Amino acid sequence: MCGELEDNSQLGLELLEQVRAMAGRAGVDAQAPASPQGPVGLENAARRGAYMGELFEAGLRRILTDLAHASKDEMVDAVACQAIAFARLAGFMAGQLPPEADLYRAVIEAMSDGHAESAGPARQFHASGHGHDHHHPHHHH
Repeated sequence: MCGELEDNSQLGLELLEQVRAMAGRAGVDAQAPASPQGPVGLENAARRGAYMGELFEAGLRRILTDLAHASKDEMVDAVACQAIAFARLAGFMAGQLPPEADLYRAVIEAMSDGHAESAGPARQFHASGHGHDHHHPHHHH
């Protein structure tokens, strides 16, 4: 029977490969320099979408960079920390606007959409043979 340390090491390597694959499908290259236009022209819906896309890509690049520098034993914890920290940041930013802006609901919906968006590809990733090849439960954070 594998110990938790070995489980986290294997899961960490799989997480790194999975996040890289999903980032690639989203067109995000961790090595590419960021070239954001910044928050310009946000009165236009297309420009708002492009700006949010730039922010998403910058965050995903940071995640990939951190995972590439984490030891395989710390990757699982790094992903958990990243998810919690970015969720906190989203809540913090949503809290800056007056309550009538109702941004909190949009943040929760976006978080749910992101979770659903990654769940399907994650299942496909594991089903394609990139997932675990041994059969025992893992402890997720």
